[in-house]
Formats: sequence, structure tokens, C-alpha cells
Amino acid sequence: MKERSQFVANLSANLLSFAVSVLIAVWYTPYLIRHLGVGAYGLIPLATSITFYFGLATITLNAAVGRFLTIALDQQESEDANRIFNTALVGNVIIVCLLFAPAIVASWYVGVWFNTPPGYERALSWLFVCIICSSFVTMLNSSFSLASFCRNRFDLSNTINIASNLIRISTVVVLFNCFVPQVWHVGIGAVVAALFSMLGSIVIWWHLTPVLQIQPLSYDVPTLLNLTSLGGWLLVSEVGSLLLISIDLIVVNKLFGAEAGGRYGAILQWSFLLRSMAYLIAGVFGATIFMLYGRQDTTGLVRYSQQAVKILGLTIALPIGLVCGFSSSLLHVWLGAEFVSLGPLMFLMTIHLAVNLGMLPLFNIRLAAKKVCVPAIVTCLSGVVNLGLALLLAGPVGWGMYGVAAAGAIVLTGVNLIFYPCYSAHIVGLSHDSFFRGALPNICIALGVAAACWGISHYLQIHSWLGLVLCGGGVAIAYSAYVYALALTEGERETVLTLLRTFPARFSFVA
Repeated sequence: MKERSQFVANLSANLLSFAVSVLIAVWYTPYLIRHLGVGAYGLIPLATSITFYFGLATITLNAAVGRFLTIALDQQESEDANRIFNTALVGNVIIVCLLFAPAIVASWYVGVWFNTPPGYERALSWLFVCIICSSFVTMLNSSFSLASFCRNRFDLSNTINIASNLIRISTVVVLFNCFVPQVWHVGIGAVVAALFSMLGSIVIWWHLTPVLQIQPLSYDVPTLLNLTSLGGWLLVSEVGSLLLISIDLIVVNKLFGAEAGGRYGAILQWSFLLRSMAYLIAGVFGATIFMLYGRQDTTGLVRYSQQAVKILGLTIALPIGLVCGFSSSLLHVWLGAEFVSLGPLMFLMTIHLAVNLGMLPLFNIRLAAKKVCVPAIVTCLSGVVNLGLALLLAGPVGWGMYGVAAAGAIVLTGVNLIFYPCYSAHIVGLSHDSFFRGALPNICIALGVAAACWGISHYLQIHSWLGLVLCGGGVAIAYSAYVYALALTEGERETVLTLLRTFPARFSFVA
């Protein structure tokens, strides 16, 4: 009962965090475009996507720490847990110190590498400096933020995330109102939010894991080698992932200019939001999968993973269908009539996520079993293929921005629909189609929701937020009834009812 209550608390906090992110994106993106212009706005998601590559330096170390630390704490091996924690912490400090000067110097010349609106070259450099500094703070924070993951207290970590997001936006609004709006003001907001998030994570770390102490002398080279032996392949995988999902803005900026990059980056925000939602929900299942694997409970691991894939798939199919079906109406209400023509592009960016995001829980199986070599190679090769295909479709074939989006959809779906489900099933000794069977219904359900929303939007000609909320709410109610009556088994329905009965009390606690 305690585990079930904590699951509800974690899920409630994750959904609340996502809801706040949606509200911020709905207001913040047009706010920035209104004050900075489309071309200057495009520099912000571009800078953010570039700084993801700086985070690769700590992937080798941090990616495996959660697995080892969760198992050590669960087995009450405090000495091992402290050695793992301090090795990661000291390692992150060393990496940040080594990268800081080169990153700042590179930021100062970033305007030479990308298309920028006239007069924004120096502002882009300052934006990069701020975003990179916030990334370095996040790297240092990564060791402390593991406490909520290991203790399965995502409700606490998401409370910090919500507060840091609100602080980030508030800082930018204050700067915009006190001074002439500048693109680098957004970077200042990111730095302030990262510092607040680190402070909050330290408080949570101190409260949840008092057994962990900052002991630099506990830094252990053999432990470092053990962590990086797994993290090295995760680094290769992360390079491929970035080439799969974060290369779009760079390609669009280089091929079509800053203005096109701004338009592409604006509508890409909904794809980011949906990814964030899926990662938040998938993260709820991660710690349990690690613990089940550590206890060698293969039967429980398989059952729990299959449920995780089903629950995540059914959950994200609804918002994906809503965004795709209402794309033109949403863009008209959100950004204005000049963006309505990009509705088909928004659909292309989004619909494939019904398959690709539904497979996220399976990553935890591969990580728990330390089977990351083959997936890393496949992901990296897929990323290279995506880059080449994007350049081909956008350039010689002449599809423009649609070619960039199509390349990502084709390659990512191929990998997630064919390789990852089969390989994850192989790891736990199941038939290759054990997880694959759960993927195909997701895309069909999302397409059905999208078709219904498209019909509604064209019949009613929706041009207001109220209309979108009412129509979307009606579709959501109908969808929930369908899922409850037809998509869930009798046992799953009983679980849903139990969760709903405990939901209000737990949600009020989290809020």
C-alpha cells in the first residue's frame, strides 16, 4: 500500500510539473516572439540544443550512477553508496573545471558558425555563455538530484522543478520590464533557475539520504572505472540520441536561416513538451525496474515493464492526438494566423511520438542489465543516418523544413518500433514480439484521436482557447471512457479505481 501511495504521489507530481510546463510554454513562447521577434527567438532553442552537447562530457560518468547507487542503497550498503556518490561528485567537479574555459571561449565566437539576425552576434554569444553556465550548474547538481530518484521521491524533485521554472520565467519578465528586452536575458533566467534547483536538490539530498556524506577522499578510481565502463557506451548512445532529436534546429538554421529556425523552433516546443511528459511518466517506473532487477525478480520485472509500456502508451496517445488533430487551430490561437500554414509540419513532428515515446520504459531494462553496447551502436548509427537523410530531404529532394522533420520521424520510428522492443525482450528471455505488440495500437489510437479532433476543428472553426479547451476536454472524456471500457483488463481497471480513490488526498499533499 505504501508503494502504491508513493506511485500516486510521484505520478501526481509528474503530471502537475508537466501541466505547469504546458502553461509556461503556451504563454512564454509567444511572449518571447512578441518582444524579440521570430528570428531572435530562434536563437534561444538553438542555443539550448547546442549546449546539450556539452552535457555529453558527464554522460559517461553520471548515466550509470543512478543504477549503482539505487542498488547500493536498497541493499543498505552504505560504504559502497558513499563511494559511488563521492566518485561521481568529484568527477563532475573535475569535468566542469576542465570544460569551463574552452566552453566560454567557444561561446564568444558562436555567431560565426550560425545564421543570426543582423546585430545579434554579440547577444548570441552572451546567451550561449549564460546557457552553458546554467548547464554546468546542472552538471554539479546531478549527483545531489539522484537522492529523489534512488528513494523514489519524484514528488519532491518535481516540486523543485516547478519552482525553478517559475523563477526562470519571472526573472526574464522582470528583466524585460526593467530594461530593453535582450535575448541574453533568457540566459540569465536559466542561470538563476539552475542555482535555485541545485539548492533545492541539496536540501532533498540531505533529508532523504543522510547516509550519504560529502567525502572527497572517498573518490575511488576502481569505482570510477566501473561507472564509466557502462557510461562509455551510454555516451555513444547519447551522441546518437542527440543526432536523432536535437539536430533539427541546427540543420534548419544552417540551411534556411534564422527566421526559418525561429518558426521551426516555436512549433517544436509542443514536441518537447510531449517528450517531457513521457520522460516524467517513464521516470516513475525507472527506480522500481532497477530494484526488481537488483532483487533478481525476473517475473516481476517483465510484468512491471509490460505494464509500464502500456500505461505510458495509453497516456501519451491522447495529448499527441490532440496536438496533431487541433494543430492548425492551436497555432492560430497560440502564435497567430501567420503560423497556421505550419499545421502539417506540426503534425509530422508529433504523430510518430505515439510509438517512439511509448517504448521509453524499456531503456531501464537495458540499463539495469548493463546491456548497452549494442543499443549504443545502433542509436549512434541511426543518428548519423538521420543527419544524412535530413540534409538529403531538406536540400536535394526539396522538402525544406518538412524534410528535416520527416527524416527524424522515419529513422526514430524504425529504431523504436523494430530494434529496441526486440532487444529488450531478448534481455529478459521473452519472444521478440513481447514488447512490440504493445507499440502498434498506440499509433492507431493516436491517429484515431487526431482524426476526431481534425473533424471537430474543421466543423466548428475553433479560434479561441476556450473552444480548444472545451473540445479537447470532450475528446479526453470520450477517450478515457474508451480506454477504461476496452483497453484495460479487469485487473487493470481495479488498479485504476484504487489509484483514483487515493488520488485526491495524495495530489493535495503534493500540490
